[in-house]
Amino acid sequence: MCYFFLFYSSPPTLWSKGVFKGKTAESNAGKIMPENIEVSVSSLQSVIDCPLCFWLAAKGLAPPSFPLPGVLSRIDAIIKDYMKQFVGRSDLPAWFPAKGTFLGATGKLRATDPSSGVTLKGMLDAVVLTPDGRHYIVDYKTASPREEVPDYYRMQLDGYAFLLEGNGMPVAGGALLYFTPERGDLSEGKIPFRITPVRAEVDSRRVLRPLMQARKILEMEEPPEPKDGCQWCEWRGAMGKVVK
Repeated sequence: MCYFFLFYSSPPTLWSKGVFKGKTAESNAGKIMPENIEVSVSSLQSVIDCPLCFWLAAKGLAPPSFPLPGVLSRIDAIIKDYMKQFVGRSDLPAWFPAKGTFLGATGKLRATDPSSGVTLKGMLDAVVLTPDGRHYIVDYKTASPREEVPDYYRMQLDGYAFLLEGNGMPVAGGALLYFTPERGDLSEGKIPFRITPVRAEVDSRRVLRPLMQARKILEMEEPPEPKDGCQWCEWRGAMGKVVK
């Protein structure tokens, strides 16, 4: 556990490196089918959460998004800049979730699943190169830490593992690094944050099923059935009865 105060700096990084995107192709049956399908790591969980919402999002009809308040975006940027001071260092603080050399954020990565033909894309907050040459995933979260890693965060970590392995970088594990605002003396105009690592079991194979599901959903000409309990689908249904 560690505390830091908000500040701003911009050191370098050591890395030099939507739901649907691509052309359409005609299958043997004469159907127009998407090819070069790209799915972002952040949208992987939506494939499981509700097939209809995922299908609609691919057609530009995603549920409305709510932008983060400016202060939260600012905090996110400051946290990432704070972490950049460790880039290239192996003398990492005790609260780091893994030992090794901190590489910082990756560039945009892509990896294609040969079974589904779907390409996953994303960018990692940070990676630690372990002494045995593997890569440890670090994902930043501005929230209170939980004892168990939520399913949607675990899916993100699995997706990042898939990207690394698909680019020839073996994975050692992963963790969420929580930055939690704490009570403190604000007389100097600073907000203290507590840093807590929560390690997670990471398995890139768990994204294979969602990737195959994504392909099947996007190839549907008619909308799929909504998932029971999807609040957005329930809202759309209720609105359809009122607004005709």
